[in-house]
Amino acid sequence: MKLTDDVVYLARVPIDTNVDSGPRYRELAHAALDNLDLDLPATGKIMLKANATVLFPAEKRVITHPHFLAGLAESFIGKGISASRIDVGDGQSGENPDAGHTWDKSGYTEAIAGTGATLLPFNDTPVRDIEVAGGVVFQRYPVYTAVTDCAYLVNVPLAKCHNLGCTTLSIKNLMGILGRPERHLCAVQTCDEPLGEEALFRLGDSGYSVFEERFYHKLCDLLVATRSLSMPRLTVVDGLIGRDGTAFNEGRNWPLGWSVVGTNEVHVDTVGTWLMGLDPEATPYLQFAAARELGSIRMADIDVVDLATGDLLDAAALNAARRSEPLMPVSRCEGGYYARYRADGSAVPWRIDDINVQRRKDGLEPVPVDVFASQATE
Repeated sequence: MKLTDDVVYLARVPIDTNVDSGPRYRELAHAALDNLDLDLPATGKIMLKANATVLFPAEKRVITHPHFLAGLAESFIGKGISASRIDVGDGQSGENPDAGHTWDKSGYTEAIAGTGATLLPFNDTPVRDIEVAGGVVFQRYPVYTAVTDCAYLVNVPLAKCHNLGCTTLSIKNLMGILGRPERHLCAVQTCDEPLGEEALFRLGDSGYSVFEERFYHKLCDLLVATRSLSMPRLTVVDGLIGRDGTAFNEGRNWPLGWSVVGTNEVHVDTVGTWLMGLDPEATPYLQFAAARELGSIRMADIDVVDLATGDLLDAAALNAARRSEPLMPVSRCEGGYYARYRADGSAVPWRIDDINVQRRKDGLEPVPVDVFASQATE
């Protein structure tokens, strides 16, 4: 099946459990790539960019599963790419053996070595400044040369929720290609400080805080920078088992059984968010991406093709693949946690306590929010 730009491809394997040791991840990876006819370069590195920001054990579902990455490497090898040309990398928080956060404990060292590919942590490796054409917050980004100089970039996020981003899929996963300190887009950065804390936590025209608006623009700036690189790109989402909650310790795992694949990151994230049971048109970072004309976030605008059959999936087929109970992102607040989406589907601003403190200072009514005492974890 020839890869077509802007189309999203759906691969599925059956799963009814929230844990798998590895074989099903490899099966899904092969289902996602084996049937796609990719225009692969004859020379140069194939970079599999994982989500490995904090090196939790793989079964926690905080990081891209190493066996999904290994399955992708096997598929590329099956397409004639030598193992020596395949790198698996990410910029991450660093090893923390005391907490059990290491490449070994996460399963990456063994799984990747078993394919003959190279595990390449990006931290403290060279970067190259990449211009952001029309950047809103950043005009340049430092991108690791392991990414800028590769011949084919494969973005391999997992399907999970995030307290700020709501969903962590392809666009947010690009944060790991940035050198530090620019990588830390979720924090108040040097470029934000001149606005002052009060201004950052006032609501902007979007209904989100100015800080939150800037974060979404930073993600869009990053996507623009990535798209300016010369190599072809592909996103392949590890969606065998998804995770709700905050993106880290607070959350539960749920069987999904799919991978979404495509070249348009906005379209991939729209379909992934939809399949997770959430509304992409109400998802803040996707709203900003659409406003900046980086892609459509309307499911009706996006062709989704079944990789097993080659058939274009209609609305009924897509609804059948979608979770009826959404994977819900949550954020911490005073007294516990709150869901990032209301019952009506609209998004609640992030860091609601800081926003409401500022609103009271400004003589405004606080934003109402439903707080619950604890977040189930596993």
